[in-house]
Amino acid sequence: MHSGRQVRTSLLHMSSWREFPWQPEAPDARSDRLCATGRRRDQPECAIEGADFRSGPAALEDELVIWAYNIERGMRIDDQLRAISGDSGMPDPDVLLISEADRGCTRTDGRNIAREYARALGMCYVYGAEFIELPRFWGPGGRISGRCEHGNAIISRYPIGNVRLIRHHRSRSWNSRVQRLARVGQPRLGGRVAVAADLRIGERLLRTYAVHFESGHVRVGPTNRDDYRSAQARELIADASGLQRGVVIGGDMNVVRHLATDAGEEPTTTVLFEAGFEDGHASLPRDERTTTDSGLTIDLIVGRGLRFTGAGVGARSIWGDLSDHLPIWASIAW
Repeated sequence: MHSGRQVRTSLLHMSSWREFPWQPEAPDARSDRLCATGRRRDQPECAIEGADFRSGPAALEDELVIWAYNIERGMRIDDQLRAISGDSGMPDPDVLLISEADRGCTRTDGRNIAREYARALGMCYVYGAEFIELPRFWGPGGRISGRCEHGNAIISRYPIGNVRLIRHHRSRSWNSRVQRLARVGQPRLGGRVAVAADLRIGERLLRTYAVHFESGHVRVGPTNRDDYRSAQARELIADASGLQRGVVIGGDMNVVRHLATDAGEEPTTTVLFEAGFEDGHASLPRDERTTTDSGLTIDLIVGRGLRFTGAGVGARSIWGDLSDHLPIWASIAW
């Protein structure tokens, strides 16, 4: 598969590269919070966390393998890591774009999920929180005592730099007074974010975005969730505008109509494709692309300015019980 629009990846210039300032001390995710509520109580201001667990520089390869995986909060992190390190049925990742990673939540034993992923795999990582999770007696993922954080991460065997947390301007509010007071459902502060970073691969840079676009059905009441998702995609397209290097966007895009046989054109993917991005899994048959138990294909890796050389979805026999999403992978060259 070849990208419809080829962009020559720029050589690295020192002025265009700023490696993330790795944090040598291990934070206590249960008490060392990244987010603080700002003037708007429901929109937290969040720092980015990151650490480097690599033992040395990674070898340069002709191709790069990128995974995207909604890990369902990290409820089964130990089993997920065993699968990645064992016979996963997928090529070993050079980069993982992770969504739904807990940080300091009681439902995942107070663990710092993204950091544990990076440490176990011997990689570096950056993590940004999209939500402050509020206490609840029950809801998706179970009981939460006290506040905690939940978000996306980029995990890489190559150096990570030029890191930013993009908090989407158009995002659904999860700050439900009823759920907050009753402590049920998913009461939370914040909204969808993308973690943006460049990877330094030899003397070249690759821009990556770990995303978790807005969830929900096409329409809930007067609000069209497709409008949120397509607006979030447009923000990333604008952010990457003018870059003379490869760009990869990957994660849980919640595009519930993508590849659905009884649906019309899917707005979010249409926005991305019209901007020159290519679906990394376009060569696979539809029946090999399902990423959820409900039969939807909502986890995607799209790219621009590069070539997709292979792609796949994790086997349900291996990955089906480890999250409510299957991991996906794509190999790229440029």
